[in-house]
Amino acid sequence: MSVSLFLVLTAIGSLVWNTALILAGYLLGEQWHLVESSVGVFQKVVLVAAVAAVTWFVMVKVRARRSVSEKVK
Repeated sequence: MSVSLFLVLTAIGSLVWNTALILAGYLLGEQWHLVESSVGVFQKVVLVAAVAAVTWFVMVKVRARRSVSEKVK
């Protein structure tokens, strides 16, 4: 993926996410703290998914490297 495409997609994702949070806070008014508890749960789910994805990626790369090195022998 090119850097420019990455930056554009990151900006779009950030815009959507921040707009949703700002809108939720605005609509809830004084009860904005309700958003905080929901976001906290979502944040944990995203964190677990990210750690799982990185672990899977590393495992795939290590196995591929071992496979290549075994073929060379």
